[in-house]
Formats: sequence, C-alpha cells, structure tokens
Amino acid sequence: MSAAKTGEVLRVADVILRRIVSGAYPAGLRLPAENDLSAELEVSRATLREALRHLASLGVLVTRRGSGASVLDFRREGTLALLPAYAAAARFDRPLGTMIRELLRMRRILAIEAARLAALYATEETLAKVRRFIPILADCRDPLKLANAELDMFRELTHASEIWPAAWLANAFWGPMREIHERLAPMVGVIPDDYGATLERVFALIEKHDAEGAMAALGAHFDAVDKALATKLDELLPMAADRKGV
Repeated sequence: MSAAKTGEVLRVADVILRRIVSGAYPAGLRLPAENDLSAELEVSRATLREALRHLASLGVLVTRRGSGASVLDFRREGTLALLPAYAAAARFDRPLGTMIRELLRMRRILAIEAARLAALYATEETLAKVRRFIPILADCRDPLKLANAELDMFRELTHASEIWPAAWLANAFWGPMREIHERLAPMVGVIPDDYGATLERVFALIEKHDAEGAMAALGAHFDAVDKALATKLDELLPMAADRKGV
C-alpha cells in the first residue's frame, strides 16, 4: 500500500470514527451501503474497505460478508486508540475534570511502573539511551514539548527493561496521550523548577536497582505535579462552562 493511499485510508477512517464517537452513528447502526458511503466520502470502494477493516481492528465496527458493517458500542469494545476522537467529541459519561484526572492517574501508574521495571531489569547500556532525556527535560520551558518529551522518556524507560508486553501496553497509552497533550498542555501544563534534580534522583535509584526507592521518588514528584494540575483545571473548567453558558 502506498503512503498516499495509507493517508487516504486513515482520513476516511477518521471521518467514520468521529461519526461513531459523536453519536451520529450509534451502536447497532448498520452503515450505509459501500457504494453510497464511498460516493459520499469521494473514495474508491477498495479504500473504504481498508478503512472499515482498520476501524474493526479498533473495536468500533464489525463487518460480515453479505451484511455490511455494523457499529459496536465503542465504550465497551474500543481500544485506547480512540482516546483522541473521544476527547474531541467530548461526549463523556463522567465530568470532564474527572476524565482528565483519571487520565493523569493512568499516566502516573504507567510511569511509576516503567521506573520499577527499569530498576529491576534494565542494564547500564539500555539505561544510557534514556539518560539523554534528563538535560532535555531539565532545560525545557515549553509545556507541550516537555509533556511529549516526558512521554518519550517513560516509553524508553519501559523499553530499557526489555519486558516487551509491558512496553506494548505503554505504547497503547503514550501514543494517544500525545494528542491529548496537544489540547491540554498549553493551557494547564506544569513545569517543576526542580525537575532535573528529581530525574537525577530517580535515575540514581534505578541504576542502584532500588525499585521501591525509585517508585517512591517518582510518586512524590507526581503528587506535587498533579496537585498543581488539579488547581489549574479547577480554574479552567468553570471558565469553559461559562463560555458555553452552562
């Protein structure tokens, strides 16, 4: 498949996915016939079929020969790849502040787990690839760049352990979180003054194979950062509600 065709497949898949997550295509709906949908989206049937196969892999559609494609309940059947579209649609079953706080908690859990795995299994050689992030993060003053570099660091920290199933789980979360950062980091991003010193402390503990110490140090860091983020969220969300007149 050419790069251009891949891009077109993903474009079509994104249009259909946003309709599903927004509720325009509710669970149980049978999609329009391929001829009609491909004509509406101005693509070939082959491209549409590739897009539908991609959406089936995300858990939002089921396709059956002879009966077309039907929409699944993405809330129960979906994967983390839906996170950006879910956030864009803003059709949450819990308040937005609750959703963001729970995402931060998931980030915290995976980051601390990355430190634990690295302390137990990483080698000096694999850790050297991760250490390069310390000066980058310590000197960064752009909330979005820092947030994404931090994701890259924790992803590499998981890879350093070479416990690949854990790395795959982390990949499933870190990828969609980058798009969430695009929306939130410029508004509520927090840059700790002592981040470089904190990372040096955490890495020293990892290099000593002190998993408990590294987890505790990183947990204390997230306690402080998430408290500051919660304060900013509490200030931001009422303003957003006021602009919507709710």
